[in-house]
Amino acid sequence: MAARAVAAWGTWQRLAPVALWARPRRLRHEGQPERSDQPIQMENPYKDPPKRCVLCGINVDYKNVQLLSQFVSPYTGSIYGRHITGLCNKKQKEITKAIKRARVFGFMPVMFKNPQFLTDPKLCNIKYPE
Repeated sequence: MAARAVAAWGTWQRLAPVALWARPRRLRHEGQPERSDQPIQMENPYKDPPKRCVLCGINVDYKNVQLLSQFVSPYTGSIYGRHITGLCNKKQKEITKAIKRARVFGFMPVMFKNPQFLTDPKLCNIKYPE
């Protein structure tokens, strides 16, 4: 039986150095196709563009009460957090410091939003109950 297996392999394979593992004939690719059918690197089309901070590039001052009042709740007077305002960490800290400083110096009320700024267009995506 071993003799038949050797005869089936043929003489040319006995003369060639035997590799540890040879690919079966059906898996051998004689002519490798060019790389044109391979996937190419490209940007993810579903990736959201990076969000920009609204105040990056704008100087935040404690005397600009109209700007600062955009980040204060009209009902409680509390300062909105980053998840609501959408500001970067640096500008959120600047806004918080400026609001606190304006309150200490008397430019802004502490417990509510100044009524003259209630009709200003909103910078943040805040929905108030009607």
